[in-house]
Amino acid sequence: MSGPMPDVHGSAETPAESALQLRLVMAPHTDDPGAVTNVGLISSSETEKRSLSHEQNDQPPLNVNSSQIGDDGRVATEDEVRDLLHVVDHVPLRLWVACLAGILERFVWYGATSPLQNYLQNAPGGEVPGALGLNQAAASNIVNALMLGSYITPVPAAVIADSWLGRYKTMLYAAIIESIGATILFATSLPVAIHDGAALAGVITACVLLAVGSGGFKTTVVPFIADQYDQTEFRIRTRKTGEKVVTSRELTITYIYNVFYWAVNVVGFFADSTPLLERYVGFWLAYLVPCCCMWLALIPIFLGRNHFVRPAPTSNVLPDVVTALRLGIVGGFRMDAAKPSAQLQRGRQVPWTDSFIEDIKRSLLTCRVLLLFPIHWLCYNQTFNNLISQAGQMVTYGIPNDMIKIAGAIFGIIVAPIIQNGLYPFLTRKQVSFRPIARMTVGFAVLTLAMVYTTVVQKLIYGTGPCYDAPLACPGAHDRTVPNQISVFLQLPIYFGGALAEVFCLTTGTEYAYNNAPERTKTLIQAIWLAMSGIGSCLALAFTPLTQDPQLVTMYAILAGLLGGATILLWVLFRHVDKVKEESE
Repeated sequence: MSGPMPDVHGSAETPAESALQLRLVMAPHTDDPGAVTNVGLISSSETEKRSLSHEQNDQPPLNVNSSQIGDDGRVATEDEVRDLLHVVDHVPLRLWVACLAGILERFVWYGATSPLQNYLQNAPGGEVPGALGLNQAAASNIVNALMLGSYITPVPAAVIADSWLGRYKTMLYAAIIESIGATILFATSLPVAIHDGAALAGVITACVLLAVGSGGFKTTVVPFIADQYDQTEFRIRTRKTGEKVVTSRELTITYIYNVFYWAVNVVGFFADSTPLLERYVGFWLAYLVPCCCMWLALIPIFLGRNHFVRPAPTSNVLPDVVTALRLGIVGGFRMDAAKPSAQLQRGRQVPWTDSFIEDIKRSLLTCRVLLLFPIHWLCYNQTFNNLISQAGQMVTYGIPNDMIKIAGAIFGIIVAPIIQNGLYPFLTRKQVSFRPIARMTVGFAVLTLAMVYTTVVQKLIYGTGPCYDAPLACPGAHDRTVPNQISVFLQLPIYFGGALAEVFCLTTGTEYAYNNAPERTKTLIQAIWLAMSGIGSCLALAFTPLTQDPQLVTMYAILAGLLGGATILLWVLFRHVDKVKEESE
């Protein structure tokens, strides 16, 4: 799931080199406990050439000697980068501290949003817990607006981080805003506040603050985590066996993000347990837990302030980017027309260099790949609203309906290591290339199948009594206490598909956005990547008329069709990106 390795090949070639391709695999096991080599991207050409070299020289592994020990840490030569195995580098402690803050914030987000659909949609006293009784369409609109806000605010937050406050301060202030929002949500969910009519105003205020705080935090924490690993060059390391390897920044960043998102799934598992508190105690306790955790998330941010790598903010590049884009459009939709030399011929001087225009071109290519993701997010975000409501129409065996989505976190915890340690090495042995566009296409396809299955499940619900296509709304429901008699466990394959899509698609998308963005626009590109989910939430608002019975089968069918079309477009339009990267390497 990493981005491409730099092109560092020299002129030396082996006869088999033309048939070798870059593969996504696990690095081989090492008995060096200090070296992490279990995940990442390595070139099978490098591995096979290294094996050929050993066979041709017919030499046993070298023993460790003082000269090899002295090699540790030095910059690798081009030949060594080409021929030696690439591995993950040591990760500094400050990076894991930054990860801890990000993981706690994700716990807060999932913990606060898990009970939200029920809190808004249902009235108190029914089989399904509730507080405000706003109905499904209104509740879904509020939840979608929250999602939209949390994924649109990263764009202005990225500008503030890059041009004014820097990533650390932006992250800190965003965490404080989110903490205040979580506190208001808790305070206004107390029984006395609900009784006095403060709950609706409180939840709206809290949602605004949570959206702003979460949006600003997550757009800065992802690049901020990578900032803490400041090694940029290939370096030599000697294992206990005497084998020399090369540490790779690309592999290390991939490893860091894989661990981070796996940990997010772990905390998501616990965060999705808050509906138990909602059902058996009350919404106030369900919201007290994430409120406390959000304030706790500030502790690692404060403790690491003197140890973090904190890049200084640069000048705001956005105005220059907008001007360059305008000049490129005027010049016939060619960004080369915005280069200083081209503009000088028109009698105009510009404040940027050719490299700035090349950075914009690279950013535009990255953004083009991401433009299909709003449809992906439109479907993926159903787990936060409509799938919770769907579970409420089914027999849950005493499990809160908004806790069923915990299955997604469980599946994510299980399938991610299997894919990382099983599927990718298998594809490598079979010499099957599986680069970022291919992985994202697979993620799209899997989620499309999940949406088709969701349509089938909703059809089965409407075909089952006592209320058929009006679940919980007929006399047989006994005041919304008797759902249609169909098992909620039929939803499990939906969450399994979502977990696979997350591994293949969302993690890859995050890494693609970071690895393929120029240094000066990394935060902005990360914000654009996050904004794709916000656009998906905007699209969800258009489906509001269909988010009610008996129209839900139609809605899920349309979503499946849209995502299926997006899957085809992603592969047809961008598969050449993988081929170009392979050829360049």
